[in-house]
Amino acid sequence: MVTLGHAQLFAATSPDWAEMLGRVRHDVYHTAEYHSVPGFGQEGQAFVFAYREDDLVFLWPYLLTPAAGASGYHDVTSVYGYSGPVSSPGTAFAERAWQGLLDHWRMQGVISAFTRFHPLLGNHELIQGRRDGLRRCGSTVSIDLSIPAAEQIRRYQKVLRQEIRQSRENGFVTTEDEAWHYVDDFVQHYRDTMIRRNSRPEYLIDAAWVNAFRERLGGRARLFVTQWNGQVAAALLAMEYGPFLHAHLTGINAGMVSYSPLKILIDDIRAWGTKRGLQSFHLGGGLGGREDSLYQFKRKFSPVTHEFYTGSWILNPELYGELEADHRRKFAAQGIDIGDPAFFPVYRYQPDLQ
Repeated sequence: MVTLGHAQLFAATSPDWAEMLGRVRHDVYHTAEYHSVPGFGQEGQAFVFAYREDDLVFLWPYLLTPAAGASGYHDVTSVYGYSGPVSSPGTAFAERAWQGLLDHWRMQGVISAFTRFHPLLGNHELIQGRRDGLRRCGSTVSIDLSIPAAEQIRRYQKVLRQEIRQSRENGFVTTEDEAWHYVDDFVQHYRDTMIRRNSRPEYLIDAAWVNAFRERLGGRARLFVTQWNGQVAAALLAMEYGPFLHAHLTGINAGMVSYSPLKILIDDIRAWGTKRGLQSFHLGGGLGGREDSLYQFKRKFSPVTHEFYTGSWILNPELYGELEADHRRKFAAQGIDIGDPAFFPVYRYQPDLQ
C-alpha cells in the first residue's frame, strides 16, 4: 500500500481492494479477481486508486503498463469489459477525487490513460473535469429481470418469440454446465465465432484460459450450453455478480448457425437469472461498441439500452507526441501510413499487416 494524503493505492493482492469496493456500488469488472484474469490485452500490473474524505470513497481500478520507448514511464488502461470509477455520491467530492487521481498518475509517470466506462452504472458522469476525453461509442442492451417474466418475453420482437418457440419444438435444450464438462466445445465454438467476425488474435482463448477464469472468479463464473441431438449448438460464458448477470463470451457451432441457437440460449439464461432474483441481464453491444448487426440482434430481446462511453487522456503531451512520431516513422519506413486510427494511444497501435 502506498499512502498519498487522502489517496491510497492497493495492488490486486491486497485484501483492502475488496473491503474498499464494499463501500460503494460496483460490479464484477471492478474486482481484484477480474483484474487478475489474463488475456484480452490485459497487460500490466493491476491497481485500485482510492480517494477518501471521511465516509466518502472514490475508487478507480486500472492496469499500469510500461511505455515502450520511454524508460520509467507508463500508460494506464482498463480491463476488457466495463470498468471505470465507482464512488460515493457528491459532484464536488468526485471532482476533488479526479484531480487527486490525475496528480497520482503523473507521480507514476503516466503518459496516457484510457478506460471503458460501465453502461449500467453510468459512471462516466463521475468525470467532472477533462470531459473532453469522454467519447460516446454507442449503446449496449440489457434485459430487465425485475419485471414479470411474461412482460420480459412480451418485450421481445414478435419474430424472435416465434423463432424461440420453433427451436424448442425442434428439440434445442439449454442447461447450466455446473461441472464445466463442455469447456473444450465452448472454446472451439468461441474461437470459430471470433474468427468468422475477424476478431483480433488477443481475443482468442483456450481451455487453460477458461479454467483460469473459472478459478479466479469462482461461483461468479457460469457456463451455459444449448444442445441439439447430443451436439453443442451454442455456449455462453456468463458472470453473475450482485444484481447483474453479464453475457461475457459466446460461441456458436459453425454447422448450426442457420438455426440461430443463440436465441434460445439467451432466452433460457434470462429465465435462469429471473428465477435467481437478479435485476439485469446485460447482453452488451456491438463490435467495438458500434450499433451494428450484432447490436441489432441483441435489441430483438429488449428495448432497454444504455449509453457506452470510453475515456482517453494525455497527461504528458510532449512525450506522447514524441512517441507517436517515432511510431509513425517506424511504419513509414515499411511503406505503411497508419493514418488516424481510433486506437488510443496511437503509439501502441499495431495495424493488420495481412
